[in-house]
Amino acid sequence: MPDINSFPDFMADWDRLIKAVDNNQQSLPDLAGLVGPLSAVLNEARDLHAIKAAARAQLGQGAKRTRILIPDGRAAASRLRAALVAHYGNHNEILVQFGITPVRSRRVRQQVDPPPPVPPVPVPQPE
Repeated sequence: MPDINSFPDFMADWDRLIKAVDNNQQSLPDLAGLVGPLSAVLNEARDLHAIKAAARAQLGQGAKRTRILIPDGRAAASRLRAALVAHYGNHNEILVQFGITPVRSRRVRQQVDPPPPVPPVPVPQPE
């Protein structure tokens, strides 16, 4: 028996085993007590696999819808921000509440008085 590692491989192996037992039922003793629980587990595994596949498909649809919603949302938010700026004006500080940076006047740098000039130190001249 080869190494079985994945869930679909287990399901395929169980399905083959059940079918083989059903095909050879005449030559085998009554194994219904053993085949029944395996059939129940296989049916539950198939249902679970179908649910997981549906969830993956729904997740893909959700991701696709998200990729569509983001540009639509950005455009709607941009229009709303433009309307707020138009209503309040570019300079109003209320815009900060909406996440919009208002246009602020430039700060005028105060003139710093330059330090008084240092008188040059006389250098002695060689004679």
